[in-house]
Amino acid sequence: MKKMTLILSVALATTLSCTEAPVLAESFTDIPPSSSYLPYIDDLKKFGIVDGIGQGLFGPEQTLTRAQFAKFLSAAFQLKDNGNPVPFTDIQGHWSAPYVRAAYQAGIIDGTSDTIFSPDKPVKREEASAMVWRYAKKSGQSPGPVLNFREKPDNWAVEAISSVIARGWYGADVSQTGDVWSYRPQELMTRQEMAALLDLSIKTVPGSPNKTAAAAGKPKYNATWLWNSDSLLQKKDEVFQFLQQNKINLVFLQIDPDMSSNEYADFISKAGALGIEVHALGGAPNWILPENQIKMYKLIDWVKNYNNKVQANQQFKGIHLDVEPFVMPVWYQNTDTMLGLWRDTVSGFVDEIKKDSPHLTVGADLPVWLDKFNVPDGHGGRTTLSEWMIQELDQTTLMAYRDNSNDILSSVATKMDEADKDGKSIIVSVETKPSSEGPITFYNKGQTLMMQELGKVIDTLQSRASYTGYAVHDYESWTRLKK
Repeated sequence: MKKMTLILSVALATTLSCTEAPVLAESFTDIPPSSSYLPYIDDLKKFGIVDGIGQGLFGPEQTLTRAQFAKFLSAAFQLKDNGNPVPFTDIQGHWSAPYVRAAYQAGIIDGTSDTIFSPDKPVKREEASAMVWRYAKKSGQSPGPVLNFREKPDNWAVEAISSVIARGWYGADVSQTGDVWSYRPQELMTRQEMAALLDLSIKTVPGSPNKTAAAAGKPKYNATWLWNSDSLLQKKDEVFQFLQQNKINLVFLQIDPDMSSNEYADFISKAGALGIEVHALGGAPNWILPENQIKMYKLIDWVKNYNNKVQANQQFKGIHLDVEPFVMPVWYQNTDTMLGLWRDTVSGFVDEIKKDSPHLTVGADLPVWLDKFNVPDGHGGRTTLSEWMIQELDQTTLMAYRDNSNDILSSVATKMDEADKDGKSIIVSVETKPSSEGPITFYNKGQTLMMQELGKVIDTLQSRASYTGYAVHDYESWTRLKK
């Protein structure tokens, strides 16, 4: 993947009452496919955190009571009533009592007075964010910088809302103008807004019990890269036939900015009809250098502008970064500086995407040897560079370029452990292009042997929470691979 061209790589709450049984639903008819909250609602439904309000409905714009939010909070972070007393006299006999007790015992909820919880009172957005932030803070998360707000929160909620925004735990309900944020803290939280807050937080809070479930609930991908899109998009039928034959459901597609957006829209809509996701990827080795980082931000801006102009079924589902600074001579001349710049690039990449497009999957291609480097973890300690990268990203594609299953599995072992612990996604990729760098490609071994070895990899990794599939680099060399 040492190309230097710009490329395109190719959630939830329920209204409960003491007399109403929850209704689990495989789909909700009142959530349109174009809703940016749909992924969050789907996630929480898969994890068993939420259910519907009956008759196939979710009620995305309905508000929540404090009791309902305590229930979802307890389910998301797997809080249990330990039997210790709580001071609230108004929850005795209330259906939510065990959830309120569990959340109070965990130190993450307060009452509306010393002895009153007000379970049936609607929950405000600032109250909900404060409850989630208290759990995150007790789990070791450091507060984010205090932000400027258009609608001023209560003083006790400023740290929580600032930190929730800094970590991207929000959906389309949050906006930014310059350096001023709109969180609408005094307004009531809706069920779809709660879905975004909980889904995104459980995936990133260290030690969150549901992180493993979050990773396990992710789809399994068979992926490949489509370079030279200017020619490949002219023969879509041939391309789609190959993708279907090989059960590909994730494509990384190169982009030529001079090509018509209609070409990409047509490809993505047809891919979607076949169950194939398309993510946007860009990068070059020198993108980590300060004078070149603007190219990364232009890529992000291009994808966001494109997505805003097309229909939902024509949009990219993620943005993927391919930056390999270790191929530059300066890497060996000043490795420590290069490591710092690489981390700055990745953190900037994630922050820029998540600040207003948290639904997009943020991914990157990474070599398998980054665990050899030790870097600050951002919390006063140290960790491996591989774990730092994996924690930052939603999805990591490990370039496990070896020509047999034993070596592939050995090369990814440490990174899989790190991703399992952090509740993150790993795609394991192999190479089919010719190479003189040793036994790193299946170019001379052929399709049959490659799929046999990949089958062994899948059999070994498929029970791992972090494993989300494999990728073959790349389409054109794969099509020329001998049988």
